[in-house]
Amino acid sequence: MQIKNLIILNKNLPSNEQILVALLLTFVGGFFDAYTFINSKGIFANAQTGNLIFIGLEIAKGDFLTSFNYVPPVLFFIMGVIFNEYIVTKYSNLSIARYLNLSLIIQTILLVIVYLVPNIIVFDIRPLIISFVCAMQYDSFRTVNKIPFASIFCTGNLRSASEHLFRYFYKKELASRNKLILYFVIILFFFSGVIVGGIFSNIFGHRAILLTILILLFNLFISTIHDKYIFNKN
Repeated sequence: MQIKNLIILNKNLPSNEQILVALLLTFVGGFFDAYTFINSKGIFANAQTGNLIFIGLEIAKGDFLTSFNYVPPVLFFIMGVIFNEYIVTKYSNLSIARYLNLSLIIQTILLVIVYLVPNIIVFDIRPLIISFVCAMQYDSFRTVNKIPFASIFCTGNLRSASEHLFRYFYKKELASRNKLILYFVIILFFFSGVIVGGIFSNIFGHRAILLTILILLFNLFISTIHDKYIFNKN
C-alpha cells in the first residue's frame, strides 16, 4: 500500500469506507480519550471498559460515592448507540452517505456544546457528551476499505493487525499485507491523537476540543464532495 492510497479518495467506495475519513476519525478518537482524562479528572470518553474497571475498583474499596463518577459516561455511551440506531431506523429512506453526514453534523453540534458549556452548575458534562459522540461514531463508521475497524479504541484493531501479521509472515498470504499496513497506520493515528490531545489539553484546557470540531467539519466536507462528485454509484 502506497502513501498516496491513504489520502486519495477511492471513487469505488462510499465516503464511510474512505481511508482518509477513517484515519481522521481515529485521530479524533485518541484525542477524545486524552482530552477527557486530563480535563475531567481521569474519566474516559471512549474506553468504557476503563470506566467499568474504575467503578469496580471504587466499589472494592468501599467508596461507592466515587464509583458513581464513572457511571454517567457509560450510560451516555449506551444512549448514543440507541440514538444512532433510532436515526438509522427513523430515516431509513436516506442513503448511507446522507445518513453518515447527518451523524457527523450531530456529532459536531454536540462538540460545539462541549466547547461553549463545559459545565452545568458544578457538573462536568464533557465526558458525558463526548461518550455520546463516541458511541455515534463507533456505531456509524464500522468498516474502512471493506475491512472492520474501530475509530475510538485500539483493542480490536490491534487484534486484527496481529492476525494479519501472522498470516502475512508465517502463512505467506499476500492479501494480508495491505490489511496489516492499514491497521498499523490506524493504530498509529489513534496513538498520535492521544499525544496531540494530551499536549493540547495541557496547554489550552477545555478549548482543545476545537481541534476535533475542525476535523469533523473537514470530514463532513470531504465526505460531501466525494459522494456528490467522485463516488461511482454504478
